[in-house]
Amino acid sequence: MHAPPAGSPDTSRPSPACPSLLVAVIAGWSLLGCGRGEPASFPTAAELSDERRRPDGVALDPASTPPPPTNQADAEDSVVTLRTPLGISAALDVVDEFFRRVVAEDSEALSELLTRDALAIHTGSGGSGQPPSAGLWWEQRFRRLEYGKLAGEPVYRESELQIFRAEDVLATPQHPAIQPETLDDQDVVIRVPIATARVATDRLLGDEIVVWLRRDGPRFRIYRLLEDFQLQ
Repeated sequence: MHAPPAGSPDTSRPSPACPSLLVAVIAGWSLLGCGRGEPASFPTAAELSDERRRPDGVALDPASTPPPPTNQADAEDSVVTLRTPLGISAALDVVDEFFRRVVAEDSEALSELLTRDALAIHTGSGGSGQPPSAGLWWEQRFRRLEYGKLAGEPVYRESELQIFRAEDVLATPQHPAIQPETLDDQDVVIRVPIATARVATDRLLGDEIVVWLRRDGPRFRIYRLLEDFQLQ
């Protein structure tokens, strides 16, 4: 290579940096240095407010009231509340307690087992006449007869009971007094053959009693008592 002629600029050396650019870089460094020089400041526990912090409000949808419980529902019903069916043992307990209170001649306790519209139907009457209230009927019998004589006697045997659900009664009616249109879908009908209907010469019960039970909330109550028995 040849040296450039005297007096001409040397283009092989880099040109010095622009003074304005250098000033900008130095100013930026100084600003960064100032930012690092002071530590971050946070409030201490003593400086915090004593007022209890309240969380932000949350919108809640009000709970909808469930539909009233029912014994059965259709497939097209959207939301339903179904009752759990009562077991047969609950019906048998009512029958057992009924005869216990009959033997004790406790009309008040017996009325607790009856529905408000419970009736005593005389099966030998042929359906004639208005059947009496079951509670009043047994009060009359307690006044006329001594049911305490049945104490210690086998009034009925559980192995001989015949138990029918509502659908069974509809398929094979048990008595003309049990009309299909009056049956509830959770009714239970129990035919009770009486083992001890007489004590000595006193007839206290019919040869059988048909106990028609109807659900009342979490339990069964006696809705109808069907018996071939008349007071003499």
